This record gives sequence, structure tokens and C-alpha cells, in this order.
Amino acid sequence: MASIPHDMQTQADSQRNGVQRDALHGAMADLNITTNGSVTPMETTVASEATSITESGNNIDGHTLALDMQQRCRLLLDELEQFQAYLKEQGKEHSAELRALKTEVQAEMRVIDKVISKNPSNPRGIQSLHSSNLSFFVAVWDTAKKCSGIMALRRYFYWHGRKPHTNNTVSTSALDRKKRSAVVDIVCEDGLEFVKVSTLLEKRIIWDLAKAGWVGSDSSEDMEQSDDDDGPEGILKQAEGLLRASRETRVRYRHPTVRLVFTRISRTPQSKEVAQILQKIRNMGITVQTSENILDSPPVADVLDRLAPGSCYTLTDVLNLDCTVLLAFVSDLSHGRVEPQDWHNGMISTQRATEAKNPLLPSKLWPVCESRKLVCTKEAATRMQEIAGIIGTPAEKRRTALLLGLDGTSEMDNKQVLEEFRTLTEYKVPADWRLPVEVVDVDLAALKSTLPPSVEKVSEALSDMNRSVFLYGWANGFTTLSSNRAVAKEIESIIEENRTSDEVGPDIWPCSLRSLVGKEKERRGAQEMLPV
Repeated sequence: MASIPHDMQTQADSQRNGVQRDALHGAMADLNITTNGSVTPMETTVASEATSITESGNNIDGHTLALDMQQRCRLLLDELEQFQAYLKEQGKEHSAELRALKTEVQAEMRVIDKVISKNPSNPRGIQSLHSSNLSFFVAVWDTAKKCSGIMALRRYFYWHGRKPHTNNTVSTSALDRKKRSAVVDIVCEDGLEFVKVSTLLEKRIIWDLAKAGWVGSDSSEDMEQSDDDDGPEGILKQAEGLLRASRETRVRYRHPTVRLVFTRISRTPQSKEVAQILQKIRNMGITVQTSENILDSPPVADVLDRLAPGSCYTLTDVLNLDCTVLLAFVSDLSHGRVEPQDWHNGMISTQRATEAKNPLLPSKLWPVCESRKLVCTKEAATRMQEIAGIIGTPAEKRRTALLLGLDGTSEMDNKQVLEEFRTLTEYKVPADWRLPVEVVDVDLAALKSTLPPSVEKVSEALSDMNRSVFLYGWANGFTTLSSNRAVAKEIESIIEENRTSDEVGPDIWPCSLRSLVGKEKERRGAQEMLPV
């Protein structure tokens, strides 16, 4: 391919820049932005997009402004702390990463307090207030309160890219590999959605477009992004970074979706260039939410349960129960207060304390079951009966019979089973709980034939019982309820390491563990009997 002479290329670049500069001034004029004839780069920090303080200039009551910001900052911190307290109460304090946003807001509070302690009305004080990131952080939190299953706020995702060579080939040298990152403001939907909040005004996007050399182009090709992150940071660059972070991440075998929330830009922008940018972001497969579709933010106390991780699982109409969940349904720990005994092991004592704060059946398992059909494999039922038969209390053994239709209870109808079960618990048993659980025989060879190639590696890592449970749920597309988080994590890791396409592994809903309390004779000095 013939090369373009340097002087011709320089002339072409100059003409292009001139056209872009003229287009920039036209776009700025449409938005009532004035300039002295030159394009001055605006600050690219969060602060410049976050500050929604008045732009009127000189007639500012700095003291009133500072006090208002201080109050907003305190409210934000208070709501974050309410959410943290709720997560701790639910035993989920390690499931959601809130520290990054809280630390940033605390830093803003220190700046505001410092300004108030001096003279907030002097030029330096007002400048400090105008440079605040507070409005951006408030916008992030307001958006988060309308989400579900929050896993993290202001979390960084990293990956390695490769710098292009000057001849447009891609370098394979380790020295040319560059660590890239994108910050996701809200990781929600239990990890399956990445949300970025932008408080940009249209004029700020125009500035960024001018710096990147895109303003004035009617061609989508002219607005293509470079793979080089050394260029000016703009909203398109952020969108591409979010998309790349999503493609580098899998949550329960799926890539998270991406949503960009523009709190100060309408669906139909004044500027043609901004409209093109929004459309380009949509064309990437990113959901764009503009100011018309932003609802009022609720008080955090009204939405705590929805915000907590674990609130977004979509369950199937048939639930596959593993042995750990069968045990949880019959354990004395799950059905009322159990007095502490000196022969209780550490696991029992821990579960007693957890149950006292959050009763598993009323708060988690029964609401999940609703009127869904419940099934388990023969192997899971057999192992559960073995454990109950060896260490179960009389009440635990009777619940086992009612749960699985044993010892003559199979002749009882659902209403009769529930009536007797109510005599064995301190809690209100839901009327739509479908007992007994259906016990199914599984043909492992037949199940494997319907599953992806990674099933062989998964099978090798599982015990006979777990193989029957998780392969049965996987092959039939049923949600499997399990307290065995270690096995669930191992299955996911094996599938990710051996995937050949976008196959999805077994859908596993995790819950807390409850062991059988058992009798002193069998429990004292004995190791915990685990359903493995």
C-alpha cells in the first residue's frame, strides 16, 4: 500500500483539525458556551463532572453553601452506615464492598469541615466547594438505592491489553502489555450488572470530543475509539472500558450487562454530536438511561432487603435440594431455641448464634420454596437418612420422615404432613410448602450425554452423592439449593477453566448451613458428620 507523503498528511491533518475546531465552536455556540478563540482542555477528574453547585459565579453565600454540602454529606454517610449495619445483622457484611465509596465521601467531609472551620466565603473556600466530588457521589448512591443485589460500589476491574505497533500490528511482547482498568460505580444484580453514573453536562462532552478529535464528524468511522488508553479520557473511552471489564468477567457463567446512567442529559440532546455519542454507546450493547427515566431516590431504610446481596436470584419452578438443605429443613436448630450444651461442638454453637439472629426457614428457605415443587436425588436422600439415623434427635428423625415420605407418612396428604410438621416447630409453617420432597433416581450416563464437555472434569472432582445432585440439576435446568459453597465454587472454577464456548453450568442457590443437633452420646467427642 502506497504511503502518503509527510507534507500532504500534515496538510490533511491541519484541514481536519480546522474543520473540527469550527464544528466545536458551532456546537459550543448552540449550547451558549463562550471561548476566546482557543480550545482549553477542561479538567478530566470526577470533580469537574460531579459538581452541580451553581455556576452563577460571584454572588455565592459560601457559608450557606458549605453548610448545605455538609448536611448532604452527613446524610450520605448515615445511609451508607445504615446499609452496612443491615448487612452485618444479616451476616452479609463481607458480601458487599462499600468501603471505597464511604472512604471517598469521608474525604469530602473532611474538606468541607475544613472550609467551614475557616472562612467558606473567601475565594479559596468557594473554589474548594466548587471542586467537590460530593454531587457525583450522591448521584451514585441515589442510583444504587434503585438497584438490587449490590455487590460493590466504586470497584475497579483490571485486565491486560496490548499496545499497537506503529505499523498497526499488535505487540505480543510482555514489555508492551499494559494493565488497563475501569471503575464500575455500582456492581448490582448480584454481580450481573455493571452501572456507571455520569453527571456530565452536554458542554463537557463537547470539550472531550474536541480533545479527542471527533467533533463535527458525521461518520461513525471517524468516531471509532483507539485501543490506546493514553489518549484523552472521555465518555466513549469509559463506555468501552466498562464493556471490556464485563467481557473479562463472568458471574455464574455469564458476562454482566452494562448500563450508563446520565443524570443531566436528556434522551434528545441539543447537540448532534452528543446524540451521536449516546447512539454509539447503545450500539455497543450498553443500556443508556437518561434524565427522563430517573426516578426519585427512596430512603435507604425502605429498600435495605432489596439492596442486600442475594436478592436477585431467579429460581426455577422446580427446586433440586442437596443433602445440606435437607438437613437444614429437619435440624432442631432450624425450628426454635436450642439450649447450649457442653457437648455441642464449635459448629453447632456458631449455628445457634446465627439462627438466633436470622432464623433460616422463616427468612430464607420457606420464602424461596413458596409453592415450588421440591425434588432430591436418591443419593442425597439416602445420605441424609444415614446421618439422621445415627445422630438425629427424635424430633429430627420424625421431621426427616415427614420431609421424605418415610415410615408410613407417604400415605398422608400434604395437609396432614404440614399439620404434623407444625407440632415439631416453633415457627409458622407456610400452607403452600409442598411436602413430601420427591425422590428421583438418576442415570448419570444419560445426564452426561446432554451436558457440555466440561462435565467430565466436573464429575471427576465430585463425590458420588454430589455428582448425582449437581449433574441432575444442571441437566434438567433446575435451581439446586445447597449450603455446600466450597463445592459450588469448585464446579464454577472447573467449568471456567475448561469451557469451550459460552456454556452455562449448574444454577446453584447458596444458603446457610444447619447441622443436626443430635444426641449427647453420639455427639460428645465425635467429629461433625458432613453430607459429602
